[in-house]
Amino acid sequence: MTGREWGDLPGEVRDAVEAECGPIRHATSLLGGLTAGAAVRLDTTRGPVFVKALPADSSSAPLYQRERLVGAVLPEGVPAPRMLWSGHTAGWITLMFEHVAVQREVDLGPPSPNLGDVMDIVRVLGETLTPDPGAEVPSVTDNVEFLRRRADALLAAPPDDLKSLPAYQAARAGLDWDAMAGDTLLHADLHEGNLLATDRGVRLIDWGLACQGAAWVETALLIPRLIFAGHTPAQAERLAEQVPAWKAAPEAAITGLAAVWSLFREYVARNGPERIRASRAHAAAAGRAWVEYRTG
Repeated sequence: MTGREWGDLPGEVRDAVEAECGPIRHATSLLGGLTAGAAVRLDTTRGPVFVKALPADSSSAPLYQRERLVGAVLPEGVPAPRMLWSGHTAGWITLMFEHVAVQREVDLGPPSPNLGDVMDIVRVLGETLTPDPGAEVPSVTDNVEFLRRRADALLAAPPDDLKSLPAYQAARAGLDWDAMAGDTLLHADLHEGNLLATDRGVRLIDWGLACQGAAWVETALLIPRLIFAGHTPAQAERLAEQVPAWKAAPEAAITGLAAVWSLFREYVARNGPERIRASRAHAAAAGRAWVEYRTG
């Protein structure tokens, strides 16, 4: 849950925001997310905007910094709210975006009317963000290394309740850093919580895990989310075939990435905060099903 109201922000931050968006008539806090920042809709004399802010010394501050870098260069062709302004004031990082009216939650399950839009977004990202428009974000290997360390820790001392250990071990061997490298700007965190169904179609938000890598990685990271939503692994991979970059992806590298994605969630389901263990266990089961499917 977001932990702060608009009034909790330092006065200097609120003044800086109002200088950019105009006089504020009303502020509505929006619940959700995992950081301790503020997320608010501001109704101003110029219209509504969305603002998120976080102390610069927070552990989540690097995610805001990445989003700030992406927002400054994101091309118009990407279906995402535009970043209107960003600031670093009074020890806070603040991001202001155009407000989009959400009509309903996005559904990735079969047979969802949102699936076509979502797969179109993945295709557009690969085409529009290759080459990287200059966001200066880390390599995808930084993101995957975070997963790999915990995945390998679990494989080094597998718990008795870890299912499909041979499949995980075989799949993990295919992880290929070079195959994941590339010059595409990746969102790298596509799921229902980062997708908004609006009257203008589905829009993509929250670029805090953005990185640079091979275009196929975006699709690979979406597939376990599709399985989690109710698709079989075969159905999820058939959806992936709609994305041109996926067709050239190296098979072993896909399987290796699937393994560390799932093993990371297996690890968190056992060792993470109690409040998220159950959800990570469900996600791990989806990833495990994909690994089993790919390893036969």
